[in-house]
Amino acid sequence: MRALIILIALFAFSYSNAQKIVYFPGFELINMNATSGLQYSTSKLIKSYIENNHEYTIILDEQVGSSGYAEKEGITVSTKKALEMSAPYIMRGEIHYLQGVYIISLGIYRTPTNEQVWHDMAKGSTEQDLDPLLSRLGRSFLTNSSAKTAIEIDEVTEYDQNGVELAQIKVNHFVGIMLGGKHVFNEGVLSGFGLAYTYDASTILFNFDFELYPSSNLIIDNQSGRRLQNGNVNLGVMYPLSRKRTTLFINGGMEYGYATVKDTYLDQDYRATDSGIGAYVGGGLLINRNSTVNLKLFTAVSIPFYQVDGVNLTGIKFGIVTSFARKH
Repeated sequence: MRALIILIALFAFSYSNAQKIVYFPGFELINMNATSGLQYSTSKLIKSYIENNHEYTIILDEQVGSSGYAEKEGITVSTKKALEMSAPYIMRGEIHYLQGVYIISLGIYRTPTNEQVWHDMAKGSTEQDLDPLLSRLGRSFLTNSSAKTAIEIDEVTEYDQNGVELAQIKVNHFVGIMLGGKHVFNEGVLSGFGLAYTYDASTILFNFDFELYPSSNLIIDNQSGRRLQNGNVNLGVMYPLSRKRTTLFINGGMEYGYATVKDTYLDQDYRATDSGIGAYVGGGLLINRNSTVNLKLFTAVSIPFYQVDGVNLTGIKFGIVTSFARKH
């Protein structure tokens, strides 16, 4: 009985592994130099990218890249080879070069019916674009995403930078406008606006911001009679939690600010102003990081190290920053 259970387990394991085998005869190169070694390198790369991102084994034809290898293997031959290696899927790919554009087409077909189960395409304008394009296709493989959406910030191609499909240029400087507010504990909520400068250093982003929360009426003893104004200049860093175009982030830094309190309820002439340094820490969501226009939704705890009228104006600031790329 024990031996039977082991045999069944081994069969199930072998069957599950067999279900994740894909036979790939290699990329067919169209309008390109077949002797340049490009067929071999691109076929090996897509195999590596798929296997690194998914639990599939890509079996590449041993003749890929060799002299005399037929770049377009017939459907009958591919099906026969796939059946011999118990591969339930066949992957077919083409790389076209047309009017200065590289077009990669990749599809998955069921063995032996040749029913298409997945297909995706990507475009680039130079040979250097092929690596990031294959990386995108490797992530989108047999998923509902596409190579256009499965993009990371270091995979923007020359084709993308030309603005054909993405509004992207070679830039890592951004200027932006902030709209938001600040809830000061034991005081109330202030509305605000500001300016933001961001330098994107790939791993982290550096921020230099100015925030102003203009004079606002606050409530004292159920009557409107207290006015508070606050402003800050911030210097900080932002750490994205992924390299995707839309990602969560954490951030923090130092701030230099001032605050003015005016009490019009007890004494119309009473006014207190002070300034000093402080700190902030928070997080948020960065949208379209690799585009020329991006959005940042943020919230942070602001902790000034000074007091105004004997009160520490610690609070929570929040808002949205719309940033625009600035050319070098």
